[in-house]
Amino acid sequence: MDLTCMNRFSCRLALAISLMLTAVTVWADALPAPTGDIILSVDGKISRSNHDTSADFDLAMLDALPQSHYQTTHPWSETPHDYSGVLLRDLLSSLGATGDTVTAKALNDYQADIPVADAQNYDILLATHVDGEVMDVRHKGPVWVMYPLDQHPELKKAATYSVMVWHLRQLSVN
Repeated sequence: MDLTCMNRFSCRLALAISLMLTAVTVWADALPAPTGDIILSVDGKISRSNHDTSADFDLAMLDALPQSHYQTTHPWSETPHDYSGVLLRDLLSSLGATGDTVTAKALNDYQADIPVADAQNYDILLATHVDGEVMDVRHKGPVWVMYPLDQHPELKKAATYSVMVWHLRQLSVN
């Protein structure tokens, strides 16, 4: 038996197996493509994406992530409402985000920088539902950055209100 041939065969087999495992790992880390209307795009310092260098989400994809909810009031409504959606920290974690701030941008191009530390210290929701109903544009949706104001009275200040972006369309991890 020709050992050179065996060595070449072994090398090629090892290379083929290595490439297959790499492809499976990349495929497993890829996000599915949205099938509905894209309501949120995340870009910047993320390691998982489904569209070039961004991660695009439709409502079903956001709803498939772990959900949280709480009741709170805010300056735009004195009546408490039950907001639900994915926590910002959970979304960032699911995308392998590594930045210090997240720039939240609204449909009207309003933008605000949210410290990632806030997302770690508080249950910041990317609210997609209010009182059990899907939020639409008419009611500050489809996504609203919601802070747990009633649970943390120290957050009831202008600096927090300014980062509670409604009509959210994009997050950029910086």
